[in-house]
Amino acid sequence: MDFCCGATMTARIRPLHSERGMLLTDVPFLVCRTCGQAVISPALETQVTMYVHHCETDGVKQASLLDIVDELQIQDVLLDYPSFDSRDIPTVSEEQMDHMLDVWNFATLLGDTEWVREVKDTLLFLHQVLMKEQSLLQESS
Repeated sequence: MDFCCGATMTARIRPLHSERGMLLTDVPFLVCRTCGQAVISPALETQVTMYVHHCETDGVKQASLLDIVDELQIQDVLLDYPSFDSRDIPTVSEEQMDHMLDVWNFATLLGDTEWVREVKDTLLFLHQVLMKEQSLLQESS
């Protein structure tokens, strides 16, 4: 998944805690700057899943993804996406809004009322973020 809310996600290295308590460090995640959703980078998701399972099976409580993945592979993932800056405020782009409106039109065309409701909720959220973003820009002027 490269997109969330219609926007390209940013790359960030962070630790992963498994359901069984194993900690894997140096994992590249894709993070949505708008809603905060995070997923393991699809390029390395299989390796991460298999390594976590292997570590849990062997009773390992903490490991680094760098134990099995070359640092260049992680760097390639980071270069494929915009970098993550925790000081960044959530943003909404015109393309993001257009994308969600297209999704809404398609869901309406299909008559999928549940999907239309979900898209409407997302559009309302994006509108709130956009209004907050504009108010912060006006305050800084």
